[in-house]
Amino acid sequence: MKKRYIDQFMWGYQDIFRSALNTEIRSVFEAIGFHGDPRTTLVGFQVAGQHAHSICIEQDEARYRPSDLEEVRTSAECKYSDNPESRSIHSDPRMHESFHSRLKNRMRAEVVAETLGSLSGEEDRLFFAADSVRVEDYEVHIVISFDRRAVAAVPQIKTTKRDRFRIYPSLFHATLWESLTLAARALHLPDAGANLGVLGTSPGEVARSATESLMHHLLYCVGYWFGTDAHLLMNSLSALPYEGREGSGRLVLAKSDNPAIDVSVSLSQPISARNMLAVRKILEASGSTADVLFSGEQVYGLGSIKPDYDPTTESVFVVTFASRGVWELAHAGVALFVVRDGIPSLPTYVLDEGYFVDLVERLFPQGDKDLLLEAARATGDHRHGAMLVISTDAAREAQRLSPQCWSVNPVRLAPELITQLTGMDGAVLLDPSGQCHAIGVILDGVARGEGDPARGSRLNNAVRYLGSDSPPAIVVVYSTDGGIDILPHLPARVYKVDVDKAVESYAALAAHRPPNFENAYRAWDVVKSLRFYLSQTQCDALNQARNDLEDWRMENNGMRIEESPLSPNPAMDETYWI
Repeated sequence: MKKRYIDQFMWGYQDIFRSALNTEIRSVFEAIGFHGDPRTTLVGFQVAGQHAHSICIEQDEARYRPSDLEEVRTSAECKYSDNPESRSIHSDPRMHESFHSRLKNRMRAEVVAETLGSLSGEEDRLFFAADSVRVEDYEVHIVISFDRRAVAAVPQIKTTKRDRFRIYPSLFHATLWESLTLAARALHLPDAGANLGVLGTSPGEVARSATESLMHHLLYCVGYWFGTDAHLLMNSLSALPYEGREGSGRLVLAKSDNPAIDVSVSLSQPISARNMLAVRKILEASGSTADVLFSGEQVYGLGSIKPDYDPTTESVFVVTFASRGVWELAHAGVALFVVRDGIPSLPTYVLDEGYFVDLVERLFPQGDKDLLLEAARATGDHRHGAMLVISTDAAREAQRLSPQCWSVNPVRLAPELITQLTGMDGAVLLDPSGQCHAIGVILDGVARGEGDPARGSRLNNAVRYLGSDSPPAIVVVYSTDGGIDILPHLPARVYKVDVDKAVESYAALAAHRPPNFENAYRAWDVVKSLRFYLSQTQCDALNQARNDLEDWRMENNGMRIEESPLSPNPAMDETYWI
C-alpha cells in the first residue's frame, strides 16, 4: 500500500478530517434543500515549534498556496484596530484578555475568507471561516466555500447585526454557522479525524439546532431578546389539533408598539407563550381580516400589518400554520424557511417559472407564455391546494370531463378570478392561448404504477391523467402542504457542448496518475447529473474510465468503490438539445 505523505503538515489526520467534514457538510445542506457545491479547506498559522511552513493549507486540490495568505496576519491586525470593539475595556483582566483574543481571532477568520474569495478564479465562490482552534503547533481555521449564485438565491433578510448581536439572515446562514461551530469543536479532540464523524450528530439535528438559533435571531429583529424556545412553540402549535381539526392560522411576530401593526382587538390580559393551549385556541380566530399578534413573549391581540409597512426595517415576521405539523416563517411575503414535522428546510414551494415557460415552449409553441405564467401564479395565491390544467385540446376535454366539471364558454379570466375559482375542489382548465374552458375539473385516468402514495389526490390524479391517452397538457399542482409540482417532469433542455465537456473533464481526471479522487468524484457527480443525455459511446467511455480509476485505487490503496454502470436513456432524443 502506498504511504501517505502530507507536505503542509499540521497534524497527522488533517486530510481525513477535512475529507470527512466535506462529506458531512454536503449531507447537512442537502438536508435543508440547499445545493451549492460546498467545499472545505483548512488553513493553519504556525504559533509554535519549528516547521517548514509557517502557513499550511489542507485542501482537496492545489487551488491555494501559502503565499496567497502571507498578508493575512497584518491585515487582520489592521482590521482589529479599525473595529470599534477593539477599544472595549473590561474590568476583569481575564475577561478583557479573552474578549480581545476572540475579537482578533474573528478578524483573522474574516480576512482569511476575504482573501481566498479575492483570488483569481474564485469570483464565483463565497467563503466563510470559523474562528481558529489550536491544533498542535498551528491555529487552524475551518473554511467552507459555496457557489455564490446559489447563496444569493436563498430567501434571506438583509440584517446581519442588531445592537451588536449577530443576526443570521437565513436558514442557510444559520446552518452554516452551526456546522462551523460543531466542526471547530471537533478540532479540540485528540487526533481530530482519527475517528469517523466530525460534526458528532445527524444532518437533521444540525438543521434543527440551526432553526432554533435562527428563530432566536429573528426575534432580535422584532425587538424581543429572549425567544430561545420560539421554535418549540411553533412546532407544538402546528402539531396540536383543535376540536379534532388540524392546526391552521397565522401569527404576526411584532412588538405591540410597532407602528406597522394595526391592532383590531387588544387583549386586556395578554396570553403567555407558555399557555400553549390558549395560544392554539386563539389561532382559530385568525382569518382574512386579522391575524394573531405575538410579541415573542405573549399574544396581545388580533390585527394586521399595515400596507405601508417598510420592509427594510425587517421588524415584522409572519408564521403561517399550513397543516398538521407544517409551518413556515416569512418576511414581507417571502418565505424564509418551512418546517415539516420538526424538520426544517428552505422553501420548495416557489413556482419554477423557468421550467414552466420551458414546458410551454416545448408543448405549446404557439401558446401565450406570459398569460399562462400569470395564470399559474394566480393559481398559487391561496391558503390551500389548487390545480391548473393547460391542454392543447381544452374544448374537447371540457366536454369529455363535463360530467365531473362545469364546462364554460371560452373566456380569458382575470388573475384574481382564477385565484377565486381555485377555492373550490377541482382544477381550472385553460387552452394554450389562456382561454378558460372548464372549472371544478376532476381529472381521470388509469393507474399505471406511477405516482406517489405519500402525496395527495391532486398530484396522483394529475399523474394518472397525463399517463393516459390525454392530449398534450401541462398540470400545475399546488399541494396543501405547500409543495408545487409542474407536470410532466421532463429533463431540461441543455447544450450538447456542456455534456461533451463534462464527459471529457471526467475522462481526463480519471486518467491522471496519481489521481485526485475528490476532483474525479466531483466530475463524476456532474456526469451522473447529465446521465439522461449520454450516448452509448459516451457511457462506454465513462464506464471504462471509472473502472480503470478503481483498478488503480485497488492496486495502490487496497480498496475499490463499485457503482452501477451508466447506460443510455431510450427516451433521449434531439428535442432535449438547446
